[in-house]
Amino acid sequence: MSYKKHICIIVDCLSSGGAEKVAASLSFLLYENNYRVSIISLRDDIVYSYKGDLYNLGKDEHPIKWVKQLKKIIRFRKFYKKISADFYIDFRMRNRFIMELLLHLFVFDIKKMIMSVQHYNIAYHIPKGRFFKREYGKAKAIVGVSKDVVTALNQYHLFGNVLYLPNFVNKDLLQTQESFKTDIPSNSVLAIGRLNNPVKQFDKLILSYKETSSFKKGIPLIILGDGPDRANLEDLVKTNNLQSVIKLLGFVSNPYDYIKHCKFLVLCSKFEGMPLVILESLALGTPVVSFDCKSGPSELIDHRKNGLLINDQDFNELAQSINVLMKDEILYKTLKANATNSIRQFTGKEVIQTWEVLLN
Repeated sequence: MSYKKHICIIVDCLSSGGAEKVAASLSFLLYENNYRVSIISLRDDIVYSYKGDLYNLGKDEHPIKWVKQLKKIIRFRKFYKKISADFYIDFRMRNRFIMELLLHLFVFDIKKMIMSVQHYNIAYHIPKGRFFKREYGKAKAIVGVSKDVVTALNQYHLFGNVLYLPNFVNKDLLQTQESFKTDIPSNSVLAIGRLNNPVKQFDKLILSYKETSSFKKGIPLIILGDGPDRANLEDLVKTNNLQSVIKLLGFVSNPYDYIKHCKFLVLCSKFEGMPLVILESLALGTPVVSFDCKSGPSELIDHRKNGLLINDQDFNELAQSINVLMKDEILYKTLKANATNSIRQFTGKEVIQTWEVLLN
């Protein structure tokens, strides 16, 4: 079979995160458009479906940390050369200085690298120092997934190779996911994300929800996700006797039936990049209530058209907006009717055109 190009996608893993899910979806999109696809995963945590040849660096890890990391670098170099792709798209968190230095010195062909910046806090993706500013400036491209991320990149350094290329949702892939029936009430409020309170702020969401009329009526707040603060959140729920209303259901690889069956989705992050969960929710016809945080929500939510975009970090307004959307049935029906068509420009069919230009 004759392919357009050979593309390798590099990820930390294929589980639990929005960036990882975008990477998995991109593997399908590239494969469907006649690209040969390979994937390098640093961890043996593979949940999301993908297309292509997987090179898993997380198997048979050494118990001693420094030995494990050294062996991982050696195997990374071996697979990188074996794959010999035309371009490598890196979705990883790249904030470990020594690890990144070794990769740049001994593994990467920087001119073939496409560096995806998935967060407004670009320190997650670009280590500090002149060396990395110089290296990133030589890359094929630095991809900012939102307009605010692109602005932040250009303020950090005038690289000259920054490109706006948003995250996308593959609506066809969503529809073909294996379905199951959830037992959550149809008026449930849903939140999805990694349980990392400094960023996702689920602790503040729980306390804010306690003040809503929805809570007082016993309408559940369902939280899907796992992470370092799960035990803290469970304690918070128990301490405040909220177990009957607040439900922490853990990580769910297929959250789509939850999204389809809930009343609406809530996002209350400190910052984001281009939140895939908003795209998925709107694609499935479910309105979203979100902070106007940096960055992404303002590009996806048209206030009172497909969701409610509220003042950043205003948890009082968040609670009030939840009340409004529960009570105002006319507004709710308007938001729901507009949801799916509102994100047409963020579908795979639209975004692949920009990827094809970049990969030419």
